[in-house]
Amino acid sequence: MSKKRPRVLPSVDTQLVEIYDDLANENENIRLKAAIAFSETNSPKNCHSPEQLSKVLRRLIRGLCSGRKAARHGFSIALTEFLYQHWGNSTSSDASLQISELIDNLVKLTEATGKANGQEERDHHFGRVFGAGAFIQSGVLLQENVPANAWHRILNIIYEAAKKKPWLRETCGMSIYEAAQMISAGDHNPRFIQALIDELIDSGLAKTPEGIAIWLKVQRHFPKAKMPTGIWQDENPLHRKEKSKLAKILKETPIAGRSDEHSPETLQRGSWTPKINFAWNVILSELMRGKPVEGAVPKPMTIGFRDFWQVAVDEHLFSSISSEERKYWGFRLFQQLFGSASPDFLPDLFSPNFVRCLINQLASKERYLHLAAEKTIKSLLIRAENESSVASAALRGLISCTSHLTVSFDDITKTKTVERLLALAHPSSLGQLVPELCVQLVSPGTIQEKDASARRQITIDQLTYLLKSHQKRTKQDTHGSECSSLTRQILGVLATYSYFSMKNPRPGQADCPVPPMSSRTQETLRTRLSTCLLHILSNSPDPSSLASHVVDVILRCEADKHMNSILDLTGTLGEIISNAREFLGHVRKQTMSESNNKPMLCAFELLYSFTILQLYNGDGDAVGMLDDLRSCFDLLIEHRQTAHHIGSELVVEILLSYVAKPSQLFRRLAQQVFPIFIPIIQHDGLLSMIKVLKTEENLSGQYEMFENDAMHSAEDSSDDGSDVEEVDMTNGNGVQSSPDEEDDSQLSSEGTEDGDQAEEVDEETAAFNAKLAQTLNPGESTDEDMDDEQMEALDGPIASMFKARKKLVSKKQQRMDAKETIVNFKCRVLELLETFVKQRHKDLLALDLVLPLLTVIRTTTSRLVSARACKVLKDFSKRCKGRNAPHIEEQQGPAITELLNEVHLEVMRESSNAHISACNQASLLLAKILVGNDKKTVKAVAEIYAETQSSMSDPQGRIKKLFFVDWLNWAKSVEAKV
Repeated sequence: MSKKRPRVLPSVDTQLVEIYDDLANENENIRLKAAIAFSETNSPKNCHSPEQLSKVLRRLIRGLCSGRKAARHGFSIALTEFLYQHWGNSTSSDASLQISELIDNLVKLTEATGKANGQEERDHHFGRVFGAGAFIQSGVLLQENVPANAWHRILNIIYEAAKKKPWLRETCGMSIYEAAQMISAGDHNPRFIQALIDELIDSGLAKTPEGIAIWLKVQRHFPKAKMPTGIWQDENPLHRKEKSKLAKILKETPIAGRSDEHSPETLQRGSWTPKINFAWNVILSELMRGKPVEGAVPKPMTIGFRDFWQVAVDEHLFSSISSEERKYWGFRLFQQLFGSASPDFLPDLFSPNFVRCLINQLASKERYLHLAAEKTIKSLLIRAENESSVASAALRGLISCTSHLTVSFDDITKTKTVERLLALAHPSSLGQLVPELCVQLVSPGTIQEKDASARRQITIDQLTYLLKSHQKRTKQDTHGSECSSLTRQILGVLATYSYFSMKNPRPGQADCPVPPMSSRTQETLRTRLSTCLLHILSNSPDPSSLASHVVDVILRCEADKHMNSILDLTGTLGEIISNAREFLGHVRKQTMSESNNKPMLCAFELLYSFTILQLYNGDGDAVGMLDDLRSCFDLLIEHRQTAHHIGSELVVEILLSYVAKPSQLFRRLAQQVFPIFIPIIQHDGLLSMIKVLKTEENLSGQYEMFENDAMHSAEDSSDDGSDVEEVDMTNGNGVQSSPDEEDDSQLSSEGTEDGDQAEEVDEETAAFNAKLAQTLNPGESTDEDMDDEQMEALDGPIASMFKARKKLVSKKQQRMDAKETIVNFKCRVLELLETFVKQRHKDLLALDLVLPLLTVIRTTTSRLVSARACKVLKDFSKRCKGRNAPHIEEQQGPAITELLNEVHLEVMRESSNAHISACNQASLLLAKILVGNDKKTVKAVAEIYAETQSSMSDPQGRIKKLFFVDWLNWAKSVEAKV
């Protein structure tokens, strides 16, 4: 029995196996490295025999037919390079024969044989198309010694695959498009491009998205190529008359009226994919392209970009009957174009159906394309953040498309898209947006008053936010002037339509509102104008000029015969306006001519401009305020050498009248100009502010501060001051009246404490319920025992009871409103005093605030007022350190010592912890001032503290030990320094 021969295994090149495996890797970098390694291994030096070439070629084509990972891409690159290395520079006579054999091998090896399933057949079709593409990209077919038959065979392979398998059509079209691109990049025989067009027509694929892309590519780069007639109007697929057909082809729907509904032109490319056909980008790039190449024939009837987008995208992809898949294509197209297109084309992208679909999808997370819509907004904002001109273009398109909405885009989509775009846009380009918004304000596109008011409301809000978002740029040197111009433009629009309407409008007049502005809209305009002016006060470096600009606009409109003011300016009011105009002009002239006193002149210009606006807003006090401002101007500017002290008191009274108004605008105005007048404020002006702090927080205090002043404005206010002094003496004398008696008296007279108010309400409610029960059940009977006459008899008494109850509740509300008014007034005055302390803390005049601040901390029923007063006193004490403390003369020492005594009397009164802490700060402040100017006063200060400490034995004394510990610590530090 013979022995079996051992089986000899063939040797395996492991390196080559690894290269083939890497060619199918999903990582592109790995595939490219493997393709380079493959080219080096199979270069003409290493692989030159027919057997080797055939083996490698067979392996590459088999790899193209593999469905594994990314095998087609890697093997097609390797095949392209392999063909180029071995046949790209062939000049032998049998080169054509060899290439013909290569094409035969490609067809044979990519033929699905046997019992191949659907996936295997699909892989072989893809392998054939990718192999044909490799032949084209290698350039071996474009050699002069290669017969035209080879080029026609490859084109025929690709076109036949596109006709046979619609899902391969885009891949085939891309291969042909890249072939045309390669031919245009090199110096090749025009017969190749002509053959490409002829095969396109013969295959019947001219009227497909891919066919249009190829047609446009050839037509642009080969203007001398002979294009077939009868396919497109004037041989131009982008002709205006072809736009409807073009849109249907790109949408991939059958073209109506064709004899053969199953021709390749009408078939879809297969199952839907989220990827957009490359033909869209080719067509859009062609429409957005500039001048044609040299030698090309001009096409005057070519459809414009806006018309194409409107028809092909808006009316087909975003139609109300379009599928969600096609709408998704539309969103993808928008994202691609907005990320790369020139800003000139961006407004056209915001077409009506697109914006409607975008709003619908953003409105709810449950919508099918909500994420796609969110990605669209995100892509929009990303580019807008990098290019301000893009933000402006997007705004113009978005606002023009949403002008018909009665709810703003941001509100309905729950985003801040418009706000962010307004903030990102460049001021110079936004100047073009304001006229468009003005047109929407004047002509909202509807004659229904309700809808017109709603649309105008949106436009007004957009103008307001536009001003607010760019007003801060006026502080920057780069765009300051442009922002200022934009601000003036918006203020002019708001001011014009806030106070005026058209008188006898001319037909077709551009600035005539249709329908007329409603009173509600004009009220909204005035409110937004105040909001803009408030923002200007906070952010503009020159608010006086902008406020004057608003007044100038109003006065120009007043002089216009075609404008009708909301105010009746006949008679006295017209004369007042005329005088105000003249005086404002006088102030401006002095502001421009004088440089030494310019801040104060600008402040007067600002105050006078705002007071004129207040007059147009219907404030009756504005007339008197104009006179007061004029008098104050004469005292502080014209006669500042002789009547300076009178003017300082008057200007404080004027600013307090602004602060007392509920308007936040005038509160901010007073805060803006008050620092300018602080250097000239004297004792009388400070007393006017202290008087506010002493006002009782109830109805009588409100009457004393407001109504009584209005009724007796011509009388001297000394009586009111004496009343306040009398009340304060009663409350301030800790020896004559106990704290308990003082609190009981205050609560019984005012009823402003929160706890007592709640108790009083409960008692009154209980009394009302008891009286109501007694009325309904006068005896033992119940309402079930009453007949109809008895029930009717109760109607009158019950109605009287509820009427009395309503009056009672109204009075309580009045007391609460009065307290709130005074508390707000005190807080605003304390804000002004805080500014005063910052500038005048070195001045002895600031010490006049110490005792009033302590008094208001103790007597106020508002924690907010107490906290504000404590803050002012704490800031004052903190600033008065070392050389920053007030300097006193020897004769002024007794007055400061007496003030220290009053502070110690204040601390012994029944009060809160905040009051005791504030007294501690005030006492140490005065002690530092006294000792800092004269070391000998330490003994006098110590005696005052000792006398206060002895009061701790009093059962009613409740001074914290910290009051004395802080004093002792400070005294030891002073003793150590001495």
